[in-house]
Amino acid sequence: MIRVTGLMTNREVVHSHDQAINNLYLVDRQISSGKQFETPGDAPERMGESLRINRNLAVTRRIIQNAHEGAARLALMESVIGQVGNLLIRSKGLAIRMANDTMTAGDRRIASQEMRRVFEQIIALANTKSGEQFLLSGTNVTVAPFHFTDPLGHPGEVAYQGSDTTAYVQQGFSPKLREAGLMSVTEVGSRILGDSLRDPAGDKPLPVLMRFLKALDTNDQTAITKSIDEIDRNIRYVSERAAVLGTRERALRTTLDRLAKYEIDLKSLRSQTEDVDIPKAVSKLALNQNLLAVSTKASQEILRNTQNALFS
Repeated sequence: MIRVTGLMTNREVVHSHDQAINNLYLVDRQISSGKQFETPGDAPERMGESLRINRNLAVTRRIIQNAHEGAARLALMESVIGQVGNLLIRSKGLAIRMANDTMTAGDRRIASQEMRRVFEQIIALANTKSGEQFLLSGTNVTVAPFHFTDPLGHPGEVAYQGSDTTAYVQQGFSPKLREAGLMSVTEVGSRILGDSLRDPAGDKPLPVLMRFLKALDTNDQTAITKSIDEIDRNIRYVSERAAVLGTRERALRTTLDRLAKYEIDLKSLRSQTEDVDIPKAVSKLALNQNLLAVSTKASQEILRNTQNALFS
């Protein structure tokens, strides 16, 4: 009985000694890595929470990146449409001058050349890129939205070749888990500027300017006078479209501020879940070292007593 009891005691001390070594190793590893766990087996519940937080962080960062790109596109589109508006103002001034009775056919032919240059500037602006993507092509961002069909034979005849759909970015999270609040970050160019090839009688800027250009070429004073009001309406319309784009861009900036704060909160939560409290870990390390020392001393004492009992 004495030997069995001694053997059991010895096993218990050895087990405690091994446990103290394992605890010491775990705390030392935590201090070295700065993390409370490295594998799921170390802390299954904390690992699951950490994975959830990291997934949310990845999604949030992707939304932030897309929103940054979208806001930049919207700001650039606002600038482009604003510059088109300035060219329309210039065109209106030209129309007012050319509607005057004192203007001759020669004056109007010269004005026609100026109007062609204005047209070219408008199309160059409408074909602006953000990076490698066209701004006003809808979702067909790899294709220039507008092109002159026959600059010499049919000046002012411009066709739209983008898509009729727009691209969106996600603005963030709704109270219901993760429902996307979407914001359009591309534009269908023909909805803003029109298509003077397919809709020559349209009321958008390109058809209106094409008719004005033809009136200058044909010395049609009545048509030139009519163009003044048509261009004026488009100045207001384009200004409104630029304002809408600016409103979208500011809304995305507000979203970015909110998401940045959310990202910080997620990082803080992840730190609480994963990171080791170093002062506490050092204190725990010292405690485990003391326990190991006591366990080692006890093991040595029992071993000595056992040897004495066996060989005395």
